[in-house]
Amino acid sequence: MSLFDLAPKESSSALFGRDAEAKELTRLVEARRWVVVLGPRMVGKTSLVKAVRNRLKRPGAYVNLWGVRSVQGLVEGLISGLNESASLRARLVRAARRVDGFTAGPSGLSLAAPRAPLRTAWDLLDLLGTEKRDCLVVLDEVQELSATSGALLRLLGNVFNTRPNIVFVFTGSLVGLSRTLLEPTMASPLYGRAPVAMSLGPFDRGTSAKFLAEGATEQRISIPPAAMEAALDGPLDGTPGWLTLYGNHVAVRRLSPDQALQETVREGKKVAAAELASFLANHDARLYWPALKAIATGASWASVRDYVSRGAGGRVNDGTVLRVLRALESSYLVRHAEGRYELVDPMVLAYVLEAGRAPATARGRGVLR
Repeated sequence: MSLFDLAPKESSSALFGRDAEAKELTRLVEARRWVVVLGPRMVGKTSLVKAVRNRLKRPGAYVNLWGVRSVQGLVEGLISGLNESASLRARLVRAARRVDGFTAGPSGLSLAAPRAPLRTAWDLLDLLGTEKRDCLVVLDEVQELSATSGALLRLLGNVFNTRPNIVFVFTGSLVGLSRTLLEPTMASPLYGRAPVAMSLGPFDRGTSAKFLAEGATEQRISIPPAAMEAALDGPLDGTPGWLTLYGNHVAVRRLSPDQALQETVREGKKVAAAELASFLANHDARLYWPALKAIATGASWASVRDYVSRGAGGRVNDGTVLRVLRALESSYLVRHAEGRYELVDPMVLAYVLEAGRAPATARGRGVLR
């Protein structure tokens, strides 16, 4: 797989610039520690966990939870993931014949009749736990299951207590279920057993330049030094996903470097709009959109408060401003640096600076239109 391939990397040899992170994640999994890999969109969380999973070659499942909102969706993802490996599928099929409600055939496990989703999820993980070796389950974008966090925590607690050979790796941003996993209360089934947090950030400038140079060499193309500098100075900002897309536009679509940068930024703004629309669906846009507009200029606390007050139609208290800023920071949208707030993702920055109003969303509270 080339560096400029748009699909997530799935092997250690294809994973660029993440040797230290891959070694640490491997060490933690081998020590049977559960891990939450945190970071913004496009930073390479999926590539990291897939590469480590394939390096370890353990039985288990990879489940992409993007857009999944229910335990039933988790069940469907688990069944699909467990059926991927022919050898694991064959062993689970034999074991599943002892469990009511499952059909076990040549294509793998399936449900024979409607069943309670939480019970089904447990039965699937319990079957996996009968393996004679350590297993690995990856739940990618776990914050998507925040609405069912209570049920999922009970499920995870049962697995932790009864199937110590199953290790979970989660990915997400530090909101909702991800935060609940990492900061369990005394009432949580995972209290005292919190997963380890691992944060993933963009490449530094030197690593970004090396990535583009090596990718270009692979594709037998040349990116002129001036074009390389323009790309590194712009909104790609060391984010592996955007660097990859830019390189793909140059190498595969045969766009000029200038056109490739423009096209990458255009697509990045579309992703930013969708991400913000999703975020604002669960937050009051009358507060959060003015805060984002203020922060796009590198705002102080006082400036954010003024913008938010204008959006709310009256002065808001400091507690409201703090809540807004914490939510934005937890979502990897905003960071605090040297007394000012700034947007993390340069594509989000480009979108917010350009947009006159919040991105439309069908189910947002107080969304500006």
